Order: sequence, then C-alpha cells, then structure tokens
Amino acid sequence: MSTTSTGLVSSNGTELIAGASYTNGNGINVSETVSAIIAADRAPETAWTTDETTITNQETALTTLQGDISTLQSAYQSLSDFTGIFNGLSATSSDTSAIMATVGSSATAGTHTVVVSNLATVGSSYSSEVTSGSISSGALVIQIGNGAAQTINIPADSSSSGTTTLANAAAYINEQGLGVKASVITDSGGSRLSLTSTSSGAAASVSVESAPGGLSFTNIAGKDASLTVDGVPIDSATNTVTSAITGVSLSLTGTTSSSGVTVQVAADTSSITAAVSSFITAYNAIITDLNSQFQYNGGVAAGSTSSSSDSTSGVLESDPSARLIQQQLLNAISVTGSDSTSSSSSSTTAAVSQLSQLGITMNDDGTLTLDSTTLQSELNSNYSGVKSFFESTTSGSFSGNFNNLLTNLTDPTNSAITLDLSGLKANYTQDQSNVSTLETHLTALKATLTTQYSTLNTTLQMYPTNLMEVETELGYRTTTNSSSSS
Repeated sequence: MSTTSTGLVSSNGTELIAGASYTNGNGINVSETVSAIIAADRAPETAWTTDETTITNQETALTTLQGDISTLQSAYQSLSDFTGIFNGLSATSSDTSAIMATVGSSATAGTHTVVVSNLATVGSSYSSEVTSGSISSGALVIQIGNGAAQTINIPADSSSSGTTTLANAAAYINEQGLGVKASVITDSGGSRLSLTSTSSGAAASVSVESAPGGLSFTNIAGKDASLTVDGVPIDSATNTVTSAITGVSLSLTGTTSSSGVTVQVAADTSSITAAVSSFITAYNAIITDLNSQFQYNGGVAAGSTSSSSDSTSGVLESDPSARLIQQQLLNAISVTGSDSTSSSSSSTTAAVSQLSQLGITMNDDGTLTLDSTTLQSELNSNYSGVKSFFESTTSGSFSGNFNNLLTNLTDPTNSAITLDLSGLKANYTQDQSNVSTLETHLTALKATLTTQYSTLNTTLQMYPTNLMEVETELGYRTTTNSSSSS
C-alpha cells in the first residue's frame, strides 16, 4: 500500500498523517496534528501584531513630538505676547551694598539718584546691671514713641519672695504683646533686661518711665531712614522704601556718599536673553528628535571590512506628517520678515528682519545657535526693533508666520499630528479586529478538526483488526485451529 505525506510533522519530527507506520494500529497524535494546522492558519496574525507594535511606537513618538511642539509654542509666546517679556522692567543699583532695588508692575523706565544719610533703626531701652539675677516684682511703665504710657505689672515668682528672675520678667513682658521684645543680656558685669521695639523708626522708640525696685533704664531712641531721591528729601520709618519711585521698592542696607547711588529702571534684557535661549532650546529639541527619525547610516563602517549597512532611522521614518513638520519648521525659521520696524518714531530704531541679526544662526543639522553677545548688543542699541521683530503679527513677518505655524501644529482638531494619531488609532483597531476575527475562526476550526481527526485516529487504530477480518474473509488468512486440523 502506498501512502502520500501531508507535510505535517510532530514536535519530534515524525509525520502526523500518512505513512506506512499508520497501518500498525498506533493511530495519530490528534492534539499535535490539530495544533500544527491551527499554527499554520494563524500565520497572518504575525503581520497584524507586528503592525500593532509599530503603531504603538509611532503613537508614542508622535505624542512626544506633540508635547515638544506645545513647549516650543509656550516658549515663543513669552517673546511674542504683547504683555510678555518685552514689557518687563528690571531695576539695577550702582552700589548694591547700600541699595537694592526691585520693580513692580507700575514701574516705568528711568534713571534716579539716591543719597542715603542714615538708616532706620529700632528704639531700645536697657536696665542697669543686675548681679543677683533677680529683680523686684511690680509695675514697669513704658512708652512707645509718643503713645500713651503702658503699665506692665510684673508678678513675683511666689507670694513670699516678692521677686522674679530676669528671664521670667522678660517672658511675662513678651506675653503682653505691647510692641516690644524683652530679652536678657549677660556679660562679665552681670545681666540686663533689654527692651527693643518690634518696629523701626523714631515713632517706635521705647522709653521706660519707671521700673520696680528702683531698677534704672537707659533709653536709645529709634531713628527714621533719611534719604533723597532725585534731590527730594524723604524720611522712612523702615529701610524698605516703596513710595519714593513709582513701582520701585528700595531696600536700604547702608549709607552712601554725597554723590549718591544710581538706580536705573530699564528693560529686563537678561530675562529676554533667557527667554530667547529657552525658545532655541525648545526648537532644537524638536529638530534633533526629527533628525533622529530620518537618520540612516549605510555602507561600511570606519575601520570595518563588513559591507553590511546599519540603519538608525526612527519609528517615524515613513511617517509623512513628521517629515512635513520638519520641513515646515526649517522653512519657518528661515523666513525673512518684510517689515519689523517699531512704531516708534525714534531715528535709532532699525528694522530687524531675520534671526541672524539677533545672533541666532542655523547649524548644518537645522538646529539653532545663539550668540548672546550679539543679542545683548542689539537689545542695547535697538530695543524697539527687537521687540517689534518678535511681537509683529503681520503675515509677512517672521513672528507672524511662526506663530501661525505653531497654531496650526497645535490645533487639537486638525493638526497634522492629531490627524495622524487618529489614522493610526483606526489602523490599530482594524488590526485588533482582524486578530479577533481570525481567533474566533480558529477556535471553531480547532473544534471541527479535533472531531475529524479523532474519527480518523479511531479508524487508523482499528485498521489492523479490520484488515485481519477482510483477509480472513478472502481466504488470505486462516485461523489457527483450521491450520492444525489440515
């Protein structure tokens, strides 16, 4: 009897179906036979699951790119917003050891001369030395500035002693909240009770009118700060002066010479430089990422004799949206504005039409480099021109064009990335549907095949018995008894 191989083999390499060995009654391995057929029919899933993995990686890369573009938009908005960084002012002092200056929202640009004659001080009063460490209890009468006298009845430590320690007296005075801070000062001569005003200035001077047990006090009056701002005399109870220059807070830390200290309120160029640097960093992050997606290193590596190529492209290599975004950004950064002049009539204001005028140049890989010295020079000499360059909304200007591009790239509905992600999601869903449909089919097929091959297995197992019966009927095989009787 001849047999034909089906090509199905078991895990040990033997054929599962067909072959002379199946006439011996051993049958077939139904489980392995069915599994082999199901595995062959499941082959299309490999392409679908591989595609799902690719799509997942592409979605991750696109989402990262989307976040980087949002970061770039935020960084550029700080430069292009009319209420942004170019409207900020900073205050500088020619002598920070004497005066520190900070600006608020109401400050205006200008230069001021400040002369500080003396600083504000706090008033204090200290007692004569107490060698025993204790004082008599009783009334302590104090006066803060020109206010009414206030009496503090210092209690005794016990009803029998009529005295209290300096430490207990100081603690009791502090509990009263009368605008003075009491403390004990000790030196080689003994201890003193010290009273210091919690506020500075002449109006907060502390004086002791009377004390228990004949304790005497020495009063030191507080002083107001005395200064002139642009020649105008000013007294201040504190060393923080907020009313001398509109929107500017002066922190006095020392006196000055008669020529004074120059306080200049001007554009905050250091913050502008930092904002430009942040914009470039955000832009470079996107370009670097996109470059890595389309990179390819082929041919023979240096020092190698191998001719194999090495591709280092990213998951977005074949993504048209990523390539489009790369091209759009590179084109936008190279735009030369048609008119970026300031509305100011100043003859010193010049047009700034391209980034290179600000010290921003493009490298061979599309990334940008900032020469902060050039930018600072342009800000110092042509502030209005630089401001207009970044704040312009004209369609032909660099800023107008760049802002429009960023708006399109971050559109939550119609941006290239949003549409791309939507398409990838649809493809992923289709792959999942294909896998699910196939698995449903394979489950049913497995049940059918198991039934069929189980029936075949039973038939093969019965083959020797059935063959014997047929041969006996045909006279090819005789029974043992008939053979012996003949």
